[in-house]
This record gives sequence, C-alpha cells and structure tokens, in this order.
Amino acid sequence: MKRQFVKFKQHLAALMLGVLLTLGSVAQAENNQGFGDVAGIDAALGNSNVFVLNSSGALTLVKTAWLTADGSPIATGATVPFGTQVDFMIYVNNMSDLQIDDVTIRDTLDALFAYGPVDNIRVDNTEACFATICTGIEEQAIYDAAVVAGAGTDAVSGADTVSYVALPTPEINVGNENEANGQQDAAANLVLAVVFTVTVQ
Repeated sequence: MKRQFVKFKQHLAALMLGVLLTLGSVAQAENNQGFGDVAGIDAALGNSNVFVLNSSGALTLVKTAWLTADGSPIATGATVPFGTQVDFMIYVNNMSDLQIDDVTIRDTLDALFAYGPVDNIRVDNTEACFATICTGIEEQAIYDAAVVAGAGTDAVSGADTVSYVALPTPEINVGNENEANGQQDAAANLVLAVVFTVTVQ
C-alpha cells in the first residue's frame, strides 16, 4: 500500500504499515522500510510504523490496522485469514498550535485488499494525543471516534472531502490535491484520522 500526505505541495510517499517519509521529496520502499530522512538524504531508516516528518517534531503521520469485527488493533507482521475485513486508519497528529490547511491523504490499495463496502471512508478530527507519538490507548480512542463518524460518498465531488477511485489503481483520497474533493484541514493540537474498510483476498 502506498499513501501520500501533501501539505503546501510537499509530498510524502509510503507503503503498507511502515513507511512514513520525507516532506519535500518522494520515496518508495518495501513494507516497513524507509529511505531518506526528514531532509531528504538517501540514508536508510530503521523499521518503524512512526517517523517524525519535520525537524520540529510537530507533525506525525501514522498508519494502523484494526479488525473490523471487534475494533481490536492488528500488530505489524500479524496475519489474518482470507476474507477478513480490516479497517485501516491513517492519522496525522498535529502537535502544533496552528491549523494545517488543505491536507491531502492518498492510500493506494495493494491487490491483496479489496475496498468495501461502498461509501465507508470516515474522517474525524476531534481526538488529541499528548505527545508526538500517540499511545495505544490514544490510538484506540482515535479509532473509536473515527469509525463511528459519518461516511463520505465514494464519488469524486466537492460535496465532501473523501473519494474512492477504482481505476487505473484503487485509491482512497482525502482532500483535494489528487481529486476534486472538498478541502480537508487538520485542526491545531488534534489528530486528523481517516478510517476505511477493506477485505483480505
């Protein structure tokens, strides 16, 4: 999986549950591997689900997975049976006192995952973490709030901030950088979370 966080035309590329990389450049790597640091230098980073994205440590992008059936977290490296429904949660922890305007998140689905049911992309921006790295309890609260948020339409439309595009590759999009959705902002000192459901196939 690959997703992209865009702020003021700066790009972040990532794969599956572990690569959270560089503002200002684009990089690709295997699952849970990263190449390039915050300044864009091509130095390998250790396996991690959390990389701090800027030198001030005010902004962090994280992706987690949850069992749809009971809302329990799935650990990195865990396996689940074919046919299992999984909720992926991507969140941006904005530890700054400034709102971040016009945020865009993109997640490109691997062929191992089928998006659905339709119209299930949910966004929440009401929870907070008390440090740059959210605790497991805080992540659970973020997920619990996001999973019950009203789902947006899968259509590309300025009527809401989310969309699903099946071709040429299946992509989850939030914000208007990649698709003509509504503008998505990230409030100061809060977590912007996106949750969507897929099926392992």
